[in-house]
Amino acid sequence: MRLCHALSFGIAFATAVSNSSAYADPVAGGQRTASCAHCHGTDGNSSSGAYPTLAGQNKEYLYRQIKAFKEGSRKNSQMSPMVGILSDQEMQDIADFYNTQSPRPSTFKGDPAVIEQGKKLTAEAQCASCHLPNFKGSNEIPRLTRQKQPYLVKQLKDYRDGARTNDGGIMSTVVKSLTDEQIEAIAQYLATL
Repeated sequence: MRLCHALSFGIAFATAVSNSSAYADPVAGGQRTASCAHCHGTDGNSSSGAYPTLAGQNKEYLYRQIKAFKEGSRKNSQMSPMVGILSDQEMQDIADFYNTQSPRPSTFKGDPAVIEQGKKLTAEAQCASCHLPNFKGSNEIPRLTRQKQPYLVKQLKDYRDGARTNDGGIMSTVVKSLTDEQIEAIAQYLATL
């Protein structure tokens, strides 16, 4: 009787371990990112403000965004074709690869008065309640620190204007009444972190 229990437990444990270790392989993910490097950098640190820095981003968030591009719930003429051929495992591997990379410190300077306004606006909007007080996010909530100001502006405007809708409407509700100037202030503040 005990042997039967032990065998059942052993099989269940082995299955759980093999499923969790099969979740993602950052080395395999890194081998699949050559075509990503042009926009996102070889280590996930984008050199252009038009593209997000993926280094250090939460793997759950990255996976969901890659999947959203693949399925069409998030639209981008460059990203959708790039990820359209990826399997679920490959998307998980890529997400894990970028998650293990180190984001570079921000070099953005901005206008101190505008940055202070952005800090106040993020406090009023309670952005830290989802993105956490350090703005590093968690799980499916993205890290906002070390993102470039132009990218942040575009994403906030896309949420506000309804061009980005793959978050269940949470962000559009938060930013729907923001002016362009307020979005700029928030982006400048976040870009300094």
